[in-house]
Amino acid sequence: MSPTGAFIFNEKTALPGLNGKFGIVTGSSRGMGLVMAKLLVECGASVVINGRNNDEVDYAVSAINADRAGAALGFTGDTAEFKQVRQLFIKTREWSGGRIDFLINNAGFPIDEQLWETPLHQFDDEQIQKGFAQVSQIDLVGARYCSREALRCMVEQKSGCIVFISSTPALTGHHGTPYTEAKAAILGLMRDIACTYAPEQIRANALALGNIRSGWYNNLSQKEKNALALESPAKRWGLQREVAGTVAFLVSDLAGYINGQTIVVDGGKVIR
Repeated sequence: MSPTGAFIFNEKTALPGLNGKFGIVTGSSRGMGLVMAKLLVECGASVVINGRNNDEVDYAVSAINADRAGAALGFTGDTAEFKQVRQLFIKTREWSGGRIDFLINNAGFPIDEQLWETPLHQFDDEQIQKGFAQVSQIDLVGARYCSREALRCMVEQKSGCIVFISSTPALTGHHGTPYTEAKAAILGLMRDIACTYAPEQIRANALALGNIRSGWYNNLSQKEKNALALESPAKRWGLQREVAGTVAFLVSDLAGYINGQTIVVDGGKVIR
C-alpha cells in the first residue's frame, strides 16, 4: 500500500475465483464505477461497462480493452428502465456465453444540493412526489431490476454474487432524506436476496460508503473538503480505488462465506 492509502496493483494482480468470470458494473462509464470495473479486469474478470452517455461508455470500454483486449463490453442504457435492463442482460449473456458471475449495483442519482439540504418538513407536495421518486428510481428501482435479471441467470448456474453500493447515512441517519431513504431500502433488498438465494450458492452484500473522493468531492470548497476529511479517525478522504478493492474482495472466492453483510468503508467514523 502506498503512503496515500492507495493500493498498487500490476498486470499479475489476481484474486481467487475472479479469473475468467463475467459480470456487470452499473454506472461504470466514469468515476468510481469505472475504477471498480478496471480493478475487476486487472483481477482477471471481464466486465460490462454501463452508463447513459454513449460517448463515455465507448471511451471507458476502449481504455480497458487497450490494456486487455476483449475484457470489456459496453452497453448504453438506463437501469431505471426495465426494458433497457433486460437488453443489458441479454447482451451480456450473448457476450459471456450465458454466464453472469457478478453484478455490482453502483448506479445512483447524482447528489442534488436542494434534495440533500432540505429538511423533510420543508418539502412541498411536488418535491415529495418528484424529487424522492427520482432518487429512488435510480438507486433502488434500478438495483431491483438489475438484481432480478441477474438472479434469473445465477439461479440457473447455481452461483453468483451481487454487491450493492449504499452509504453510511443508511445506517446512522443524516440530512438528505431522499438519499437516506433510498440507500437504506437498498440494504433491505440486499438482505432479502441474501436470505432467499443462499441455498442456490448466490451471495449478496453491500458497501456503506463514507466520505469518498468521488464525483461530489469536486463540487466542494477547499474548506468543506478539509472539514469532511477530519470526520473519520483516519483524518482523510477515502479513495475510489479502496472502494473498488473492497468490491473485488467481496466478489472473489476469498469472501465465499460472507453473505448478507453491510461493509462500512469510511475510515472508522461509523463503528458498529
